[in-house]
Amino acid sequence: MDYQEIVDYLYGLPRFTKGGHMDNVKKLLEALENPQDSFSYIHVAGTNGKGSVSAYMERCLRLCHRRTGLFTSPHLVRVNERMRICGREITDADFVRIFHQVDDTARRQMARGSCMLPTFFEYIYLMAMVYFKEQRIDYGIIEAGLGGRMDFTNAVGHPRLTVITPVGMDHVPVLGTTLAEIAREKAGIIKAGCPLVCGRQEAPALDVIKDCARRAGVPAVYLDDETIEIISDPGKNIDFSMKSGYHGKYTFSLNTTAVYQAENAALAVAALKELWKDPLLADEPFIPTVSGGLARTRWPGRMEALGERFYVDGAHNVAGIDAFVKTIARSFSRQPLYLVFAAAGDKDYTEMIRQLTSIPNLKGVVVTEIDSGRRAHLEETAEVFHKNWNGMITSTYNIKEAVSLGLLMRGPDGVLCCVGSLYLVGSIKEIAGGNSDDQL
Repeated sequence: MDYQEIVDYLYGLPRFTKGGHMDNVKKLLEALENPQDSFSYIHVAGTNGKGSVSAYMERCLRLCHRRTGLFTSPHLVRVNERMRICGREITDADFVRIFHQVDDTARRQMARGSCMLPTFFEYIYLMAMVYFKEQRIDYGIIEAGLGGRMDFTNAVGHPRLTVITPVGMDHVPVLGTTLAEIAREKAGIIKAGCPLVCGRQEAPALDVIKDCARRAGVPAVYLDDETIEIISDPGKNIDFSMKSGYHGKYTFSLNTTAVYQAENAALAVAALKELWKDPLLADEPFIPTVSGGLARTRWPGRMEALGERFYVDGAHNVAGIDAFVKTIARSFSRQPLYLVFAAAGDKDYTEMIRQLTSIPNLKGVVVTEIDSGRRAHLEETAEVFHKNWNGMITSTYNIKEAVSLGLLMRGPDGVLCCVGSLYLVGSIKEIAGGNSDDQL
């Protein structure tokens, strides 16, 4: 199969298995000679911010002239985005070659009756691990997919570091119906002998994570509300200070308008502080390296500017929308705001819309649908907007037309933000020129 045939084949596979998921991945990793053990494995779980935290860490490690691998999900435009070496996504040729290597191994094991055919996510993860080993990386930053305890990325025995970003109410049917239950799934990545760095949490989640860390006997660092202070927000950059128990305050600058990225960057800094104990990094200057890395990092789809006063943001759950609303309040409160909105049907889009319609400077909304079987239907979404808000609301099934309408409504002084789903962000980026950001 060529590249497009492989991508089509992968998209046609089930996303998950009903049982034996972790055992299947472990058996296949063993058949592939456990590539995940060939580098320092940094495991990142949580509800929101995983990709951003991972990207900040990766960029800083790269400044130390260390070879890095970055595994994230979902992709925005091309599946290749999910695996990168030193910021560059895997080439189509390497994607084809590595797929066949994994596929051949999987089919041999299936013929022996020792495993099942990999799912979409299993294939991509196995390919990334094989690719990272082949490329002889020093550090691999691995973003968990769904949860943590039973996620395919948790098939590693001895990670170098675990990181948990803020936990929120997401994937409720799968992970649990309370914050504590979801936090326990996320905390399943904690392993004996592996340090933990944990982002700011609500009390029920924090109690569970601390309990899991104590039981595993791991050293842990916990960030809280007092850790971070926004110093300035000049419109295109965020400057923030971060308290450290040993070194007073650090001050950093981020190349983004998204104020929520300060919290993600601070968590990355705390994690990097732990990694600086490694002999590979011990001689590197911490503050200059991290300051430079944070300032250079860009993570697509998070208040990403696609044009003048035209942004896409991947907020796709209640916690993400809350962070988006705070960014609007801080950075764009004096400008008329217009939205293009679409969401997945398995998200609490009613609450997401309620938060969005509370924005004082909101002037108009275009409702559309994502191109996915998981979509929230346009009519139902638009009805929720009408129930919560009396402003200008229009709708179209065509995403390109939705963006055109939004830009027209925005006029010469307003700001247009497209929000509600990463699928929406990916579609708009593709419409805007197919930019997959192959080099971070």
